[in-house]
Amino acid sequence: MKFLAEDEASLLEKKLRREIAQYPNPKSVLYYESGGRDYSAAANAVALSIGKFSEATVLFLFCVSGDGWDEPSATNERWKRYRRWRAANDEDRRLYDAPGHQFKPNEVERLSKTIEFALELGWDALVVAKPGRQLLFLSHDDRLEIYRGFSGGLLVRQLTGLGYWRRADR
Repeated sequence: MKFLAEDEASLLEKKLRREIAQYPNPKSVLYYESGGRDYSAAANAVALSIGKFSEATVLFLFCVSGDGWDEPSATNERWKRYRRWRAANDEDRRLYDAPGHQFKPNEVERLSKTIEFALELGWDALVVAKPGRQLLFLSHDDRLEIYRGFSGGLLVRQLTGLGYWRRADR
């Protein structure tokens, strides 16, 4: 796993936002009920729906509570777990300074764990994978938008089957 510094992550974000602008509407939109949940099954479903990839990236964009390094977040147990996880992966920069999380094909578990943190902590994040130009957006307001790939309908069925996800049209 490699953490991307702010400048590299910013270039990737601009590129991905241009790609999203080409699609006026996402293929699927899902909403979930946040708060005090175990998001591991949902994160695993998202990570596995990518299939075989050469590179996958989770790009932190925003979080209402900041990046977990400020004083109010210092005592938050969820942010503490995330900071410990980053440190265990040899990263000591704060999230704002290294917002990209890039994964090799043999790092699906780490990818899944990062997506789980994004859901649990309420990030706005882009998840992208190659090949196949797969792209989805996680929103801090409990929304997931699939723009390309991610096994489309299969992922939607898996997430809604968990019981706390619903399609936007229902």
